[in-house]
Amino acid sequence: MRDLLVALAVLSSMLTLQGCQSASPPPSYDTLTAQIAAGEQPAMDVLRRAFLAAPGLPERMARLAELELQAMQIVEDEPLKLGAIGSAILDIYYGSLTGHYVLERFYRHLESADAAEPHTWWLEAAKTAMTLGRDGSRDAPYFAMTPIEAQMYAQSEKLSPVGSMYQTNEITPFAMLVQARSAKGGLESIHFDLNSIYDSVRQEIRHNTLDGEIRPWEIMGYLARDGDTAAQTAVGAYLFARRRYDDSVTWLRAASRTGNVLANILLARVYWEKSTEATTPADKRDALDMVLENYLHAIALGSSDAMFALGVLYLNSSFGEDNEASALPLMKQAGDLDHSDALLYLAHLHYAGGAIERDLGQAEQYFIRSATLNNSAARLSYARYLVAERDARSGDQRAIPWLEELAAEKDAEAMLLLGNLHARGITAKQNLRVAYRWYRDAAKTAAKDADIVNEVAWTLTVSDLDDLRKSRYARRIMSTLMKADDAARKRPEYLDTWAATHAANGDFGEAVRLQRLALDEARNAERDDVLDILQEHLDLFLSGKQVIETAP
Repeated sequence: MRDLLVALAVLSSMLTLQGCQSASPPPSYDTLTAQIAAGEQPAMDVLRRAFLAAPGLPERMARLAELELQAMQIVEDEPLKLGAIGSAILDIYYGSLTGHYVLERFYRHLESADAAEPHTWWLEAAKTAMTLGRDGSRDAPYFAMTPIEAQMYAQSEKLSPVGSMYQTNEITPFAMLVQARSAKGGLESIHFDLNSIYDSVRQEIRHNTLDGEIRPWEIMGYLARDGDTAAQTAVGAYLFARRRYDDSVTWLRAASRTGNVLANILLARVYWEKSTEATTPADKRDALDMVLENYLHAIALGSSDAMFALGVLYLNSSFGEDNEASALPLMKQAGDLDHSDALLYLAHLHYAGGAIERDLGQAEQYFIRSATLNNSAARLSYARYLVAERDARSGDQRAIPWLEELAAEKDAEAMLLLGNLHARGITAKQNLRVAYRWYRDAAKTAAKDADIVNEVAWTLTVSDLDDLRKSRYARRIMSTLMKADDAARKRPEYLDTWAATHAANGDFGEAVRLQRLALDEARNAERDDVLDILQEHLDLFLSGKQVIETAP
């Protein structure tokens, strides 16, 4: 590991200097530390650039990493040892978040507030530099010089890291997900940008390969073999995605032995897949035992993802009907930790009834709670719930703004639902002109989505709201869809809509022809659930009448 850290230091400095060629060179690091000793407070980004440009960086970086790792290992249990380690860290790099964090803790433990105060200031400055303009999400990760700094950041926020995994995407080729337990008991996910390490390792490994370019996954494999548990978890996830289950288990088990909750969750998923492919009852039982063991371990560490996943398996009788009763407490526990998918699941359970008593009030509250956590599916489901139950509930006034956010991202279903809410005046004043505009936007945005086009055409054909019926437009979009989509022409419900659009335009001959096709397709597909309604519509068309019903 030391050799790797030395290489990282050299190449990281090269990268930093190259990336800052257009900026004025920083003062020397010794000059800045002298200013700090004199009571000045240079900007954190200037201090960092100066440190990376200082001579002897490889050795200093390697020693810094060793000390920071020691500090992380004892920070919770041996506060009296933190003074020496923290001072040694700052002697190497005064901008170290880890160094200031442990020294602040050391002096607080000695009840020396005056001595702790400057470290509190520097700690906040380091955190500000890491988080400026970022929120710690996958799309906007915090910056971190090293994985240790990422984890120490979590600790400085009064969180206890319990798992980590490297990740990669087009925006951030080398990132780190840290899961940490809060005082509330649940886990928070924080993403960090480690691109400087990625570029550094990439250049170091390139010296030992024939290929000119190194990809992130290759670097993760390099780190995994060196014992990095975040890399081992990432490699396990990579192999799992490629259905190499046994290889995946090997890496994930190695990571789980160090207490990496993300490895436990992934192991549960791997063993679940193995259980579905097991060829003997004994193999299936063994795999399910490992699913349960790993999810329970993750739950003990506070993982709401594990609570939700195991709850779903219980509800689906994956562990037998005797365990179904355990599902609801797990779902509620996850919901109490603001797991948005668990809240949405609870909303559907209370709305549908069956597994539990039907309760519309509880269903709506769960829909709303999930929607407030930016769950797109919950926002769409809540809008559909409001349309279905408009006579019983007033609705949350945020429903339309939630959908408008999704519509701005070209979500056609959100557009359709905005049409429904405006058409019926749910959580907003009824406005059929606005409703029609949203319907048109939905059909235009998803012109090849048969479900969206069918629903728009049906509403604009059969609605009991006279001014909402736009039969010519409805027939045009439905005809365009049906003529281009062979699969759609086999679906009786789409043929039913197509027939209805012709009837609404006075072409009852074509309506009857299409409706008979719909009945034929329903019989061929043994769709007994729709035969009666299809026959009812055919009778209307034969008598020269169109379909009119409450829609949306």
